[in-house]
Amino acid sequence: MRRTLTSLGLLVALAGHAFADDSKLVKAVSLQDLQRIIAEEGYTINSTGDDGAVSVRATDTAGTGLIFNVLGTACDLEGYEPGCLGINMQVRYDADGYETLERINEANLMWAPTSAWYSAEGFDSSVPTVGITRYVILDGGMTVRNIKDNLLNLLAIAPQVADYVWQTGVYAPGGAEEVVYDDEEYYDDEW
Repeated sequence: MRRTLTSLGLLVALAGHAFADDSKLVKAVSLQDLQRIIAEEGYTINSTGDDGAVSVRATDTAGTGLIFNVLGTACDLEGYEPGCLGINMQVRYDADGYETLERINEANLMWAPTSAWYSAEGFDSSVPTVGITRYVILDGGMTVRNIKDNLLNLLAIAPQVADYVWQTGVYAPGGAEEVVYDDEEYYDDEW
C-alpha cells in the first residue's frame, strides 16, 4: 500500500510539471500549457480567458513589472495537432495622444523581433492602445525553452519601444545615450 501511494504521489508530481524539461518539442499548446510555461518562469498569472478561451494575462512581478498577455491562436484546426498552433505574446499600453504612427513605425524597424501597433478602439473597444507583439508559430514544433525565450525577449524589448514611442528616458528630446560600436562613438539621436 505504501509503495502504491508513493508511486501515485510521484505520478501526480510529474504530471504537474510536464514542461520541466525545456527541451521538449511542442507542436501546439492548450490553456494549461500556457499557464505552466508562464508559472515556470516565475511570472504571476492574473487571469485567464479575458482575450479568448486560450489566453492568459500575467505580470512580470520579479522583473519589469509589465502586465502582458499570451494568446493561443489558430486553435483546434481540423487535420492538425489538437490545441493552438500559434502564440501571440503582447504588452499593451493605453495610448495618450502623445504617440505618433511615425514613431510606432520606426519602432518596428528598430526592434525587428517584435511588432509595434496602434489601435484607436483599443483591444477591448474602450481606450486607444499601443501594443508590442511577438508572434510564435509552432507548426513543425518548437522547444519549450524557445517559447520562454520569445516571451523573455518581448518583455525586454517592450519598455524600450514604449520609451521610444513616447520619447521618454534615453529617447527624450536631448536625452541621447552614448553608444559605442567598434570603438567609434555614436549617439542614439544620430541613427
